[in-house]
Amino acid sequence: MQALLVLSALIAVTFAANGDQSPKVWDALAKLRGKGALTAEAIQDLYPTAVAGTDFPINSVIPQPRALKCSADSGHHGLIADTSKPSDCQIYDRCSQNGELTSYICPNLTRFNQITLICDYWYNVDCGQSAQFVDYSNSRLYAGEKSIFLDDQN
Repeated sequence: MQALLVLSALIAVTFAANGDQSPKVWDALAKLRGKGALTAEAIQDLYPTAVAGTDFPINSVIPQPRALKCSADSGHHGLIADTSKPSDCQIYDRCSQNGELTSYICPNLTRFNQITLICDYWYNVDCGQSAQFVDYSNSRLYAGEKSIFLDDQN
């Protein structure tokens, strides 16, 4: 069920370019990236000069204790990127509506994308921008019957 919920959110965010979200999804992704879209050539140029631990995080374990405090009435529900050091958005937490905290780690060379709610290439996520997008997609996950994943095309 959780996988279906996350997949639904990903599809909603990806295809809701003209939806009710502010900023619009493509603008939000550009803001989260912190720079303009990269061409294939620009991406190829990044890899030979990228320094592990500097340009992207290389955590092999989830640090304990977790900084995020999760409770049923905290108002922080959903998937939340850990912007602290050394996580640098490679680690993210799921705070359930029941107040249960579960932590996950993205593979090396990736960071958690707070908009699409998936692990994304490091050059697509400026971790310093992530905190402002915590409710961008999470708000759609826990709206109950009022959940809107795809905007009405009419």
